[in-house]
Amino acid sequence: MEDKKKYIVISPLFPNDNSHTGSYIYDQVKTIIDLSDYNVKVIKVTSFFSSEKDYNFKGIEVKIFKVFDLPFFIFPGLFNWVNAIRIKQFFIAHNLVAELDVIHAHVCYPSAYLANSIATVLNVRTMIQHHGIDALQLLNGRLSFISKIQKYILRNRSLKQLNKIGLNVSVSNKVRKELHRYNNYKPKNEFILYNGVDTSKFFEKETAKNDVFTIGCVANFWKIKDHITLIKSTQGILEDGNIIKLRLIGSGPTLSSCKKYVVENNLSKYIIFEKEIAHEKLNDFYNSIDLFVLPSYYEALGCVYLESWSTNTPFIAIKNQGISELIAENEINNLLADEKSPKSLKEKILGEYNLKRNFPFDEKYDIKNTIKVFMNYSFFCDNN
Repeated sequence: MEDKKKYIVISPLFPNDNSHTGSYIYDQVKTIIDLSDYNVKVIKVTSFFSSEKDYNFKGIEVKIFKVFDLPFFIFPGLFNWVNAIRIKQFFIAHNLVAELDVIHAHVCYPSAYLANSIATVLNVRTMIQHHGIDALQLLNGRLSFISKIQKYILRNRSLKQLNKIGLNVSVSNKVRKELHRYNNYKPKNEFILYNGVDTSKFFEKETAKNDVFTIGCVANFWKIKDHITLIKSTQGILEDGNIIKLRLIGSGPTLSSCKKYVVENNLSKYIIFEKEIAHEKLNDFYNSIDLFVLPSYYEALGCVYLESWSTNTPFIAIKNQGISELIAENEINNLLADEKSPKSLKEKILGEYNLKRNFPFDEKYDIKNTIKVFMNYSFFCDNN
C-alpha cells in the first residue's frame, strides 16, 4: 500500500489539555485531515528551556521541537544555523522525510526559518501563515535599549526567509497590506485565508431570553483590545436611562485598571468581570448574550467575531480591521465603530439594542468551506 503524502505543520501555537492557545490551528489541522488524503503531523516549536514534552491532543500527535536561542526574544535567529542542522536531524529521527510534500508553518519566527531549512535538502512545498498584523514580530523584543538594532536585524532576516517561502498566507488582506509596506518583501506567491469557524463547535442553540439586554466580550485585557472604550460606552448608555449588562471575560495587564474604573464609577451592578472559561464552553456564552463587542484597534481578523457570528449573534468591531473585510456593505454602518471612540461605539451598540436581532451567519466562512477553497488553490494542485 502506497504511503500517504505527509503534510507537516510547524507552529509555536497549538492547544493542549491545559491551554486553548492555538485552538484555531487545531481546527484547521483537523479540517485538512478530514478534507484531504494527507497524513498530517504537528511539530510544536518551543523554547529550548521549555519542559513541554510530546503529547496527543484529541487524536493528533504533537511532537515538540525546542529551538536553541537567547531568552526574552533577544536577537532571534542568531543561532538559526544551529537550529537548521537540528531540525533536519529531527525530521530524520521522527521518520518525517519519506513522502514529505507540504510544510505549513505558522508565525514567521521561528517556523518560516525551520521550513526553509528543510526545503534546502528536500523537494518540498513550503508556506507560512501570518496570524498577526505585526507579522515580522518586531514588537516582541523586551529590552528597549537594543530594540532599534534588534528590529533592523530581525526585519532583514525575516524578509529574506519570507521571500524564500513558496506561499505566504495571510489571515486578512489587512495583514497582507502590512507586509507589503516593506520594500524588500518580494513573495513568490500569496493567499488570503480567512479564519473559518468550526460550526460543529459554534452554532445557534435555543436559550432563555435575557431579561436585560446583554453585551459580551471575550479577549485578553491588553491595551490594543481597548476594553476601557467598551466600558465607557456602556456607562454612557446607562446614564441615558437604558438598562443593559456587560459581561467581560479574560485576563491580562489592563484588567486591574478596568476594574478600578468600574468600581469608582459605581458600575459594578451592570458590568461584570468573569474568569476565563474553557474553550468548549464558549458556545454557551455566545448563545447567552444579545450582542458581542470587541473594540480592538490592532486586529488581524479575530476568531471571536466569527465564533459569535456562527451562533447568529451580531457583533460590533472597529473600522479598518481585518474583520471589516467580511462584513457586507449594507452592514458596515451598523457593525463598525470608530477607533478609540466611546461615542461612536455607544451609537453602534444602541443601534443593535433597538433592533434586538439575530445576525445570520455567512456559511462561506464555515472552516470546511474556507479550507476547501484553500486546498483547491494551485499551490496544492501543482505537481500532484
